[in-house]
Amino acid sequence: MQAVVSLSLADWVFMLFVIATLGCLATRRDALLPTSIGLLVVGSLLKGSIVGGIMVAFNSIMAATTDLLNIIIVIALVVMMTKTMEDMGSDRLMVAPLRGLLSRPSVSYWVIGIAMLILSWFIWPTPAVALLGALVLPCAIVGGLPPIIAAMSLSIFGKGIGLSSDFIIQGTPSVTAKMSGIPVADIISANIPIWATVSIVAATSAFFIARKAIKAGKGEASTLDMEKRAAAATADIDASPIGKVMAWLIPLALLLDVYFMFTMKLKGGAATALVGGTVLGITMISSIFQYKDAAFSKVMDHARHGWMFAVKVFGPVVIIAGFFWLGGDSLKDILKDKTAQGLMFHWGYWIAAHVPINTFMVSLMVTVAGILAAFDGSGYAAIPLGTSIAMALGKPIGANVAILASQAQMAAIWTGATLVPWGFLAVTASFAGVDPADLARRNMWPTLLGLAAGVVVTACMA
Repeated sequence: MQAVVSLSLADWVFMLFVIATLGCLATRRDALLPTSIGLLVVGSLLKGSIVGGIMVAFNSIMAATTDLLNIIIVIALVVMMTKTMEDMGSDRLMVAPLRGLLSRPSVSYWVIGIAMLILSWFIWPTPAVALLGALVLPCAIVGGLPPIIAAMSLSIFGKGIGLSSDFIIQGTPSVTAKMSGIPVADIISANIPIWATVSIVAATSAFFIARKAIKAGKGEASTLDMEKRAAAATADIDASPIGKVMAWLIPLALLLDVYFMFTMKLKGGAATALVGGTVLGITMISSIFQYKDAAFSKVMDHARHGWMFAVKVFGPVVIIAGFFWLGGDSLKDILKDKTAQGLMFHWGYWIAAHVPINTFMVSLMVTVAGILAAFDGSGYAAIPLGTSIAMALGKPIGANVAILASQAQMAAIWTGATLVPWGFLAVTASFAGVDPADLARRNMWPTLLGLAAGVVVTACMA
């Protein structure tokens, strides 16, 4: 582990703006203003000039946009497809068989969550949320599940429970294994009790929060809203001839995507590309048969609508993410310096060097380090920091490094999955139609309780 004896002015100012951003989230204020100022100020400190800081700010936003662009495109394409589905009536036909199953909000929370978990294990969370967001989520919301609770279920079960384990594709434990030098099979074995503890505590506590929100939602819903829900749930479905055909072909095409992702071992960006290309093809074919001569203008209108929706959601996100990119490995590319280290990593190493060492403290430190480093939006970027601390501090006291590294993995992935509005939550929130910051606030206590339970179990086992 690299020793950090002292912190630079840039490190202190960066942390000041991180605290300001977290304060904005806690007080329901938008974080765009402090993060934008932070980009300019911290960038100027890193480069030693205002001109250099301005360039760093732009390069950070470009880096964030590049990393998030595939997600922005998929969301635009899915929204474009759903507009065509609405006109055909195929969206209502597809969810009709699920009406009974998703008519009870408390059950819908678990149905959506378990479906998201299984898909995330096989195709990873982002493509999974695109599939469920297009096909299942609308039915659950019509059945009475508040959109914010649907988004909680997707984020907690998907990238939280699903990607923090990643037992099928094994991308996540492989990163931890490479950093620690421990075989991936041993990392997975060490993962299981920590993962189960964090997951059970987080999912259960989230459900109790969900039940309160569901009851509050029922009590606060207007008569007009209730009439709309009842009408949507019981109305006869009117679909065009092509809509009836596409009601079968669209789920079949997306299921084939899942099959190809599994058999061809597609994951991450490749899996997202398959879903995005499929959605584009479905939209074009459907539009030709649905609109006929008007297809040219209709396709253009729907494309504009999709892009406007995606940009509206992600416009602020890429700027906020750009600030936190300064804290992670992306700083190398932003500064064009391969020796540069993310500012969050400096803080993690500094804290580790100034705190008394025992299994509980090491467990707590790898958790805090994972949380802080994951605020750049990427849980994977935070794993090396927590694992490095686990190795450097766990070995001298004879602790089980695999157990400590597993907790670091939990902290990194769960934070990136459930607490960072400019990360995976932005994707999830966009499909549910909720504010990412509100979703992060809802997820905060379940995630922190789960990680706290993980700290205790890790300290006992290590």
